[in-house]
Amino acid sequence: MNIKEAEALTGITKQNIRFYEKKGLLFPHRNEENSYRDYSQKDVEILLQIKLLRKLDISIENIHKILQGADMNDIIRQQLDLLLEKKSDLDGTIKMCRFLLHSKKDLSDTRTALSKMEDLERKGGRFMAILNDYQKVVKAEAKRKFQFVPNTMALTSEEFTQELCTYGMEHNLNLVVTEEGMYPKFEIDGLEYEAHREFGRFGAIIVCQVTHPELLQEEYREIEKSGKGSLYRRIYRIYTITALPVCLFLFFAITRGQFIIALILTTYATIGFWFSFRNFRLK
Repeated sequence: MNIKEAEALTGITKQNIRFYEKKGLLFPHRNEENSYRDYSQKDVEILLQIKLLRKLDISIENIHKILQGADMNDIIRQQLDLLLEKKSDLDGTIKMCRFLLHSKKDLSDTRTALSKMEDLERKGGRFMAILNDYQKVVKAEAKRKFQFVPNTMALTSEEFTQELCTYGMEHNLNLVVTEEGMYPKFEIDGLEYEAHREFGRFGAIIVCQVTHPELLQEEYREIEKSGKGSLYRRIYRIYTITALPVCLFLFFAITRGQFIIALILTTYATIGFWFSFRNFRLK
């Protein structure tokens, strides 16, 4: 059967079928007369297995392992652990939403809300609002520049446009081509990119770069604020609690000739003032 028939039987798009072939999940035979792909019933069964495993959010890498003979139960157990971890994250967030709705609190009563949140965290809940800074940086970098291997060599502007649209559909992106050509421009969620081809040992690669990288600077500033800012604020809180006792000890150390202790306390006070200054700058 041809690829259109395989698409009709499995409900998997032609683009995704080719994508799975490229990833080494599927190896259809070629028709000797016309070199077209000839899909067998076994290929259809493999595609249905891939469809099921993808619905379980199992990665392409792990699907490849299963098709190569790895123990499917082990991989599904690992996936179950990941899903339960995500569920734990969501459970904590759901509990907090219910607490806020039930208590009818607004954002003016943040201390009570944060206290409740910290209590839930101690009991094992996590909150997705506090994201890992490294993941944010990776996401921002992926917005700035990305690349992919096209299905064709993209030798014409029409093929280039088709490859971009296919990439957008496969990755569920809101991708709109605004200017066709061999250096086409397109937008993803309002952010403009320009694409070009690079040729290497294994064929063509399409490289996409944002045309106005300065628009991403705000994201990097927010990451820096959320990371460094939270550290500065914690140190600032500690300093505000200990500032008065330190000043008193400094006074007694100077009056009694304990100059080494006075020097240490002066250094501590200087560092404290610096962190206070950084904290107010980041607000």
